[in-house]
Amino acid sequence: MTEIASLARYSRLQRILHWLTVLAVLTTIPAGLVMVQEGLPRPLQDWLYLYHKNIGPLILMLVLARLAARAAWPPPPLPVSVPPMQARIADTVHWLLYLFLLVMVISGFLRVQAGGFPMEIWDPLVGGFVARDKAVEAVAKTIHHWGRVPLMLLILAHIGAAALHGLVKRDGVFSRMWPPA
Repeated sequence: MTEIASLARYSRLQRILHWLTVLAVLTTIPAGLVMVQEGLPRPLQDWLYLYHKNIGPLILMLVLARLAARAAWPPPPLPVSVPPMQARIADTVHWLLYLFLLVMVISGFLRVQAGGFPMEIWDPLVGGFVARDKAVEAVAKTIHHWGRVPLMLLILAHIGAAALHGLVKRDGVFSRMWPPA
């Protein structure tokens, strides 16, 4: 049996949660970047704001479920061909991705709630959870604005590493997470 064929994979649940997170994050980032552009038709801008602020709690639930699944089922070992330093970097990038996803979701939620803006889908559950507060809104807005840069860089690093392992090295690292189900 080859090393690739014998590699352990993430659980089905972990793979599904990963790809649902990818879908949610990779649709909300462009929505967030476009919605703040000047001269955008108001109906489009409204829809993008609605989508962006209401997808955040879903991303939070996905990340928390992924962390719980990771605690229950640790990641499968990397192939022996992956150098130890590269394995440490991969582990660090994964934890930083979790951290920045949480930072972005929480700062976005605080910005919306403290700013007094509606979260149409979530207001029945969390409306008024945070009192209106311009200072909290300003800090959360700043964190959300600047947090996007490291998050996007981490995502690009993760995608780049996945492409390297899946398309160039073909060492089985990518197949631990693919196919999704």
